[in-house]
Amino acid sequence: MRYRDAGVDVARADALKDDLLRDVTSTWTPAVRRIPGGFAGVMAWPGGAPLVAATMDGVGTKLHLALAAGRVADAAADLVYHGANDLLVHGARPLALLDYVAQAALDPAVVREVVRGLARACRETGAVLLGGETAEMPDTYLPGVVDVAGCMLGHAAPGAVRDGGAVRPGDVLLGLASTGLHTNGYSLARRVLAASGLALGAALPGGGGATAGEALLAPHRWYGPALEPELAGTRVHAMAHVTGGGIAGNLVRVLPEGCEAVIEDAWPRPAVFRWLCDAGAVPEADARRAFNLGIGFVVVTAPGDADALAADLVARGEQVWRIGSVHAGARGVRWG
Repeated sequence: MRYRDAGVDVARADALKDDLLRDVTSTWTPAVRRIPGGFAGVMAWPGGAPLVAATMDGVGTKLHLALAAGRVADAAADLVYHGANDLLVHGARPLALLDYVAQAALDPAVVREVVRGLARACRETGAVLLGGETAEMPDTYLPGVVDVAGCMLGHAAPGAVRDGGAVRPGDVLLGLASTGLHTNGYSLARRVLAASGLALGAALPGGGGATAGEALLAPHRWYGPALEPELAGTRVHAMAHVTGGGIAGNLVRVLPEGCEAVIEDAWPRPAVFRWLCDAGAVPEADARRAFNLGIGFVVVTAPGDADALAADLVARGEQVWRIGSVHAGARGVRWG
C-alpha cells in the first residue's frame, strides 16, 4: 500500500508548492534572506530590534460561502486583514505572515486561489508571506472544503505600544464602519441563509441591489491606512478590533480597571445585519455577540481630540460615528 493510496499525494503537493512560489516571493522585500528549500523563513527586523507582536487566527466558516461563490481568494485575503488589524490595536505594524492551508485532498486550483489572495493582501498591508504549511489530510477534513489559518508577526516601537493604560473616564468612543460581517458570525449567518432559502446570487432584501453573496462575502476591512499615522502621537488612547464576541466582547479587552464603556446605538445598521436578524429571528443579545453590526473598529480618545480625530479619519477614507463614552465604574462594557 502506497502513501497515495491512503489519500496523500506527495508529488502533487510538491509540484503545487513550486507553482505557488511566484505569488509568495512577490511579497518579499530586501529584508528577506532567501534560503532555497529552507525549513523556516528568515528576515531582518526593521530598524534594529523593536518589540515583536504576533497574532494567530483562521478564516473560519466564511470559506464555505466563498467556495460556493467562487471567491476563495477574497476570503483568504481576509485572514491577512484580520491579523493586521489585531496587530494595529496594539500599535504594531505587519511584518510577516505564516500560513496554513489544508484539505482532505489538495485541489491545486483552490490552493492557488488561496495563496493569490494571501499574497495580494500581504502586499497591501506591507507584510511578507514568509512561509507556511500546505497539508493534505484525508479523514481529518471533509472532501471539498479548505481550511486557511495563519500567524501574523508584527513590530512596534516601544513608545508606540497601546495597551489600554491611557484610557480614562470621560474618553469618547469612535466607531469605524465595517464592510459587512468581516470574518465573524458565519456559523449563524450560514444557518440563517439556509433556512431562508435565499440563493447567494439573489438580491438581498433591503440591500440596495447587492446580492446575498456580495453582502455576506464583503471583504474584511484593513484600518491601517487610516490609523497608522496616529501611532506616533497621543490622540489614540486605545483601539479595539471588533471580531468574535461583538463590540462589547472586544472593547472590554482594552479597558483598564475602573473604566466602564457605554455603547450608544448611534449608527445606521447595514442592510445585511437587518436582514440576518429579521430572517433568522435573531435575538438582539445574540446579534450583539455574534456580529459587529456595522462597527469594525473602535478608537478611544480624549473628548478634546474626538472631533479633530474623527475628521482626520474621515479624510483618510473612513466612516466614523461617536458610539459612546467611558465612565468611572467596574471594568466592562454595556449598551446604553
